Amino acid sequence: MNINPLGSSVDLPITIGTELLVEFQDFTLRTKSELVGMRHNQYLIIVMQHDMSGIRPDVLKESQIIIRYLYRGSVYGFRTSVLNLLNAPDKLVFLTYPKKIEEFRVRSNPRFECILPAVTSVEGLDGETVVIDISIEGCRCVVKSASLEDADAFYKTMDINREAALRVQFPGTGESYELTGSIRNINKDADRIAFGMLFGPLKEETKKRLEDFISLISEVKKKEK
Repeated sequence: MNINPLGSSVDLPITIGTELLVEFQDFTLRTKSELVGMRHNQYLIIVMQHDMSGIRPDVLKESQIIIRYLYRGSVYGFRTSVLNLLNAPDKLVFLTYPKKIEEFRVRSNPRFECILPAVTSVEGLDGETVVIDISIEGCRCVVKSASLEDADAFYKTMDINREAALRVQFPGTGESYELTGSIRNINKDADRIAFGMLFGPLKEETKKRLEDFISLISEVKKKEK
């Protein structure tokens, strides 16, 4: 596990809608939250899932907070504190923008950026998909809302740990292969769904085609350096 300090001048590697694990050190409290907004180098806005009504706002503002989250196969963490609290229309917490971020790499195999057309199947619903990065262990995909017959039903079906299947056609193969696994992280907005998928056991032929494709991308990347 590598720990890399990132300078405060770099952008925070995160997207709106990312699920967060929030630890209030003074209260020995851990709860899940979601990033709903931010202003670069000024503040973050999260929505709380835990009832904080029993804690006085002035006490809460003095508490040190640790935020952890998963982004593109790495776990990130940083320290922050409360700037302000809002109870309506939602339980919003404004946090100080982090001065230092730590990255814990958890992926054992490198991922390579790609553009690979596919179809995602979840609970009998299909969505046209683009695989935007891939490794032997998993991939990250984007489903455009405009491609869905019933976007609302598809959005509700997509969830963490839900089993899913990807039908992809690797370049030069002329046929489709099914990559099966589970959804590990997901970000939804009005225009698209982006999700990370961890592959389960694959058929030998499918695994070989996947390995060949990754090997091809790896060689191309080496030549570009």
